[in-house]
Amino acid sequence: QDYAAWYGHVPGLKVVAPYDAADAKALLKAAIRDPNPVVFLEHELLYGNSFPVPDLDDYVLPIGKAAVKRQGTDVTLVAHSRMVGFALQAADRLAEQGISAEVIDLRTIRPLDTDTVVESVKKTNRIVCCEEGWRFFGVGAEIAATVTQEAFDYLDAPPARVNQKDVPLPYAANLEALSLPNADDIVEAALKVCYVK
Repeated sequence: QDYAAWYGHVPGLKVVAPYDAADAKALLKAAIRDPNPVVFLEHELLYGNSFPVPDLDDYVLPIGKAAVKRQGTDVTLVAHSRMVGFALQAADRLAEQGISAEVIDLRTIRPLDTDTVVESVKKTNRIVCCEEGWRFFGVGAEIAATVTQEAFDYLDAPPARVNQKDVPLPYAANLEALSLPNADDIVEAALKVCYVK
């Protein structure tokens, strides 16, 4: 289950949800050094993946700053944690269809780097919010609301959201896979906001 939105609701908490090992290392150091409480969310299905990690003595990233993982001009894909990998896969598949997708890794849920997201939407004019959490009251809902407030005149399509199915997360692995979003869902949403059938 994705608890990002649950913890993100709490005033005073900082919530971190990295995708790759480099960000996990750098943000964990930042969390340890932060005088305020920080919730560090690790996705267990990322444990078996290998990522490059900078060989620096003191590699630290600021909490509250998103990363643009891939530049694009046609649609913005916003994700955190494991969904970043699916967003990158979706961006590759969209490129094969001539659609240039920008991928933003939020890295931090609270504080939420809305400036990076809004600037991207002003360039691409479309957004797909991707998260493993449920649709209602989720991180994607917050991003969609913020983009609508701050970049409404730039939008060529309503913000789209890709979420877990609205059911309790099943225990069985095959049912869990059916309830969670993946790259196919992101591609479908991106094509829809780009008005491509």
